[in-house]
Amino acid sequence: MKMSKIISFVLTLSVALFLSLIYQSCVEQVDAEFDLQADIIFIDGYVLTEPGTSSVTISKSTFVNQTTYKVENISNASVKIENLNTGEIIAFTEDVLGTYGCPSNFAASTGEEWKLNIELEDGKKIESTSQTITSPISIDNVRAEYSPEIEFNAQYDRLVPGHRLSIDFQDPAGEENFYLWKYRAFEPLFVCKTCKRGVLRNGECEPTGLNWGPAYYNYVCLPDCWQKNLGTELPVFHDRLEDGATITDREIAILPYYRNPSILIEIQQFSLNESAYEYFKVINSQVSESGGLNAPPPAALLGNLSNPDDASDLILGNFTAAGISTKRLFIDRSQIMESPLTQNDPIILETCPTCPTSYPCEESFSRTPVKPDGWP
Repeated sequence: MKMSKIISFVLTLSVALFLSLIYQSCVEQVDAEFDLQADIIFIDGYVLTEPGTSSVTISKSTFVNQTTYKVENISNASVKIENLNTGEIIAFTEDVLGTYGCPSNFAASTGEEWKLNIELEDGKKIESTSQTITSPISIDNVRAEYSPEIEFNAQYDRLVPGHRLSIDFQDPAGEENFYLWKYRAFEPLFVCKTCKRGVLRNGECEPTGLNWGPAYYNYVCLPDCWQKNLGTELPVFHDRLEDGATITDREIAILPYYRNPSILIEIQQFSLNESAYEYFKVINSQVSESGGLNAPPPAALLGNLSNPDDASDLILGNFTAAGISTKRLFIDRSQIMESPLTQNDPIILETCPTCPTSYPCEESFSRTPVKPDGWP
């Protein structure tokens, strides 16, 4: 397999993983399609120091036709992490779309060594090398600066409105530190289930068999619900030139103004080891405008995962152990004069007296019925 195709595959899978978590009941997910060989496994796994944040996502390329393949998440896998210091085993449970989450009260501690063990439904085994948890480094401040022309968006072929996210933090002196930043946004979710050319019966969409009437019916969330969206940016930073400095106004993301409701942003600051930093640096460079697929082929694309029963089996991705610190910021978008970039489809409810009009909002990796801390 050519390295350019491996790079392309990692990018496609990375985007697909993040998009799979931006899951809305009123929007049908579209799998990314590309030219590549089938049955390549990709793992995106984390063991972290904040309760309930560790997760693993498993994907693979599958055959569509003779020249095209797509990314699909893998269900029904056994996913466990092992504490090599104590022998403790933590089993992950499957959430939506092939994402596996840790128990809500689980958090790793600085200095612990962890290993990821996966067994797929077909019996294939995947394991990581030992990874040590680094010390988390606190975020001091988060800010969001709005502009009606925040950046050029190729999809809309114009400058679009949005917010610039930046942070302040103190880099520890006298040690080498590697950072990765992510964010997740909590947004109100009004529709928890949509049935296209169908109706909701016994918790599932059933076809009506009719060619007339609404193209879909919506079922509103009950109780109130918030959607958890992960950002797709993966900015990294090495303190080689700023050891011990007070880092101020460090930009970590741009948030285009896609939808109208206000949002709560949680910034996640990962403290990485050097090998994880090099891995994410490669991914980040390939998705940036200056990278492209002509960058030097890096070994870091292969991460730290392998099939213990077949050393030649290509397993892409990485298992990342990291200290993590978070900080939240509520962004009130009620006073923005510009129109959002997208408009929600009208909510259409069934009208018969006994027909259901709601669907339960259940806790998952992508939704929560619990009012997020920091939401007014």
